[in-house]
Amino acid sequence: MLNIHNLIDFNYIKRAIKIFIMATILLLITIIIAYIFTPGEELLKQLGNKSPERVSETHGLTKVWGFIQTNGFHVPIQMLILALIPIPFLYTLNLIVSIIIPGIMFGFLINFDPYKGFTGFISYIPHYMFEVFSFCVMVSGLYMLNKTIIRKISNIFRKNKKRDDSLRISLIMLFKLYFLMSLPLIVLAAFTETYVADMLLKLMN
Repeated sequence: MLNIHNLIDFNYIKRAIKIFIMATILLLITIIIAYIFTPGEELLKQLGNKSPERVSETHGLTKVWGFIQTNGFHVPIQMLILALIPIPFLYTLNLIVSIIIPGIMFGFLINFDPYKGFTGFISYIPHYMFEVFSFCVMVSGLYMLNKTIIRKISNIFRKNKKRDDSLRISLIMLFKLYFLMSLPLIVLAAFTETYVADMLLKLMN
């Protein structure tokens, strides 16, 4: 039987879990801050329209595929490009934005209508866990890739070279993480957001 422990270094998974915990704390802090400040109704509408048109205006499997295209292909490519720039943690911007925008939206919504805000947040949790953890897995892999690039560049200017990791191994591990964990989680998140979130909202309302 295929064992994922034989394919992926478990240190990457432990790092992803730590990142996910920090991301969840950031989400909760953002919701609290957004709740405290009284928002304008127009700003709430603008935040609610952040989904790409091809996703927000579609339904069913077409909507699922739109989410997969955006979060499974476009976002990881953007994160990879940012990780190739020798600046630490620049590649986390997509993750941070994907947490802060919903956090602000839920904080504002709870401020306007507590019941709708809390039910909306509860219906968001299953999708959040799949999608954000998939991004955290990517960030875990990109951390080592970016660290390796920075170390190789800094060693050029050092007299006493520091040990650096293999760029090839970092890339191989990143692609393993993407295809074995991140992409499947994004697919689950797309189905969850399309079907489960609506079902939970209907049950609670």
